[in-house]
Amino acid sequence: MKERLVLIAISFSVCFSLILSLSPVTKAADMPNSRSEEEIKALRKEVQDLRKDVEDLKTKITARQQAPVPEPQEAVVSMDDDPVKGELNAPVTLIEFSDFQCPYCGRFFKSTLTEIERDYIKTGKVRYVFRDFPLEFHKQAPKASEAANCAGEQGKYWEMHDKLFANQNALMVDKLREYAAEIGLGSGPFDACLDSGKYAEEINRDIEDGKKAGVSGTPSFFIGKSQGKGKEITGKRIVGARPYESFKQIIDQLLADQGK
Repeated sequence: MKERLVLIAISFSVCFSLILSLSPVTKAADMPNSRSEEEIKALRKEVQDLRKDVEDLKTKITARQQAPVPEPQEAVVSMDDDPVKGELNAPVTLIEFSDFQCPYCGRFFKSTLTEIERDYIKTGKVRYVFRDFPLEFHKQAPKASEAANCAGEQGKYWEMHDKLFANQNALMVDKLREYAAEIGLGSGPFDACLDSGKYAEEINRDIEDGKKAGVSGTPSFFIGKSQGKGKEITGKRIVGARPYESFKQIIDQLLADQGK
């Protein structure tokens, strides 16, 4: 931003100088206050120098914008007691911090996760952990996260998880009750759980853990070597709804390092 402001300031200076240099000039003998030829030459040289400075600054800004994206950062992340899909002893762990109302999270769910599940989760190579990170401006997301956890009490966490992502534009509480009925949950226990806010604290703990690991937006992922029955991994961070190949590259390297 600072460089852009400098560039704008220099551009204004060039324009102003050009106006002066291109103004009609009367001979010094005819108008005592007019600029001499030497002054005009000096001014034109200054304009040329300013133009060169502008071009140099443009080159630097372009080079910075085209610089390679840095490698994913690493962080120690806990699985906590959140839902796990796949073999518990899988050699690689993928932890996602997500928001049921986030369109980019929905994009990952509908495309990339399907491929990861097919090639790595179902084959016992990756265990996938879902942690809640509802963003402040997604007002329906916290209750949706609670609904998924309440469904987990009846053994249908992933069914509710999938239902919520399939209906991201309709996550009002009355709709959450409808989805519970559609996936076969007992309405009494589910409604009581949802109304009590039982899992609000658990969701807040996910948010705090995510922030400690550097999460500021969703979806955010951490991929690392599983530590046996340990709850933590040191994982490489991926941010955003990246394509399948971004995950595949890291997972394959981790599996190769372990001879899998």
